[in-house]
Amino acid sequence: MIAELNGKVAERREESLVILADGTGIGLEVMVPDRTLTDAGEGIRLFTSLHIATDGPLLTGFESPEELRVFKALLNVNGVGPRMAVRVLSTHPASRIYEALDQEDPKPFQAVSGIGARTANRIILELRGKLVPEDKAPVEAEDDESTREVLEALLGLGYTRTEATIALNQTVGESMPVEARIAAALRDLGSRGRPA
Repeated sequence: MIAELNGKVAERREESLVILADGTGIGLEVMVPDRTLTDAGEGIRLFTSLHIATDGPLLTGFESPEELRVFKALLNVNGVGPRMAVRVLSTHPASRIYEALDQEDPKPFQAVSGIGARTANRIILELRGKLVPEDKAPVEAEDDESTREVLEALLGLGYTRTEATIALNQTVGESMPVEARIAAALRDLGSRGRPA
């Protein structure tokens, strides 16, 4: 599998770049988000994913591992293929996608060509609470009884799973009673402008 591609842009097309891979003399066409489209002659490094479809192979590329992670998460949603997932990342940066999921807002997804209300809501339903910024993802090693108690308490107070997980991560690794961890998480939520 082609996981990463370094080279020079040989040609810019409407939704893709033809890249001459360093030291090979081989030109590969890579579908990229609009913000990644760059002029011929520019050096580029992409994190890639290869897909085999009925109409042939499709190589997609992204400027960061984070974009690639969001792209792969979108592919897990029924009805979202690689071309549509790239269009989502053409329309919005990863940070806006996280925000839309957290706020359960389908409008940013509906702004993408080819995505209607049903697909937008399916994306939110399937990815909300699962696709969060990497530095905010829950630490699996901390999945102990006290962590579960804190999470359940925050959910019981009306916070979303994403909000609760992000706040909970601020207390990971700290030795304190459950009540103190809940208080620390609530302080973190309050500092983000959410009512505690």
